[in-house]
Amino acid sequence: MASDTHRTRGAAALEAALVLPVLLLLVVGIMETASLLRVWLAVQKAAQAGARVAVTGQGEDSGERLARIEAAAGRFLAGQPGGEARVAVRSWPGLDMSGAAREGDAGEPCDTVEVEVAATWSPVTPLAAALLPAELPLSGADRKVNEPWRPCDCGT
Repeated sequence: MASDTHRTRGAAALEAALVLPVLLLLVVGIMETASLLRVWLAVQKAAQAGARVAVTGQGEDSGERLARIEAAAGRFLAGQPGGEARVAVRSWPGLDMSGAAREGDAGEPCDTVEVEVAATWSPVTPLAAALLPAELPLSGADRKVNEPWRPCDCGT
């Protein structure tokens, strides 16, 4: 009877030794995926928020327009793990986005503006850091047409 008890205990220990690493990998995978998605969604929302501010023309008179766009994007990136985020603003005259974009310019009324945000994500747990790249670049962009805060010909 005693040998049956030892066999049952040994079988339970063996099962735990086989299942525990798989369960640990599953939990770490879920945590890292959630961390990656959190940063990626923050980058996407930062680009959208920056584009929303860009289309209003706020700060054009005082020369603070680009700073306001970057600040609006930065609010979504504050507290996110990873390196420094980069916010790029470019515009095209009118609705036709052919030709070279004007870098660092949010455009005039009725121009098309794009706000692109780039950031990096790093694994949180040491186990995932050993298996995954040290940094993964993430980016998001949003394009909108500037509102006519001054009269414009929006048909171009």
